[in-house]
Amino acid sequence: MQRKWALRSHRISSVFVFVLIGLFAVASLTLSLIGLRVYRSVTDAAGENSDAQMLLSYLSNKVRAHDTVGGITVAQLEGIPAMRFFETVEGDSYVTTVYAYQGAVWESLAQANEPFEPENGERLIAAESLAFSLLSPSLIETAVTLPGGEPRTMRVALRAGTAKEAR
Repeated sequence: MQRKWALRSHRISSVFVFVLIGLFAVASLTLSLIGLRVYRSVTDAAGENSDAQMLLSYLSNKVRAHDTVGGITVAQLEGIPAMRFFETVEGDSYVTTVYAYQGAVWESLAQANEPFEPENGERLIAAESLAFSLLSPSLIETAVTLPGGEPRTMRVALRAGTAKEAR
């Protein structure tokens, strides 16, 4: 009788150990999947924030680099909002145009007398919208919305010159 009882007790403890190991495996897998989901959402949010910050920093640096009298204009070119930066290199005048086109922010560099052709630019980053406005002759506002993101706005005060609104 005692031998039967020992055999039964051994079976119950073995089943208990296997159930405990199975519960541990399920809990580990569940926690890993939850952690993966949190990690993805954090990295996606950080990526969107990084892209917006990079674009606004890029535009701010462009404005600072071209902050001269007549160096910056805000314009509508073929119905596309654009900011234009003018410079002269070795006697030749060039214009760098930053604009939104086909769901992205683009930049084009051309001689100042060439017509604007948006498809000749270089794609910088995906964006739902990009808008420029002159709040005053020495204050430029830039608003950008990246895909799936919230709108971001930046204001830059000009120090050396004033910007113009091209008509």
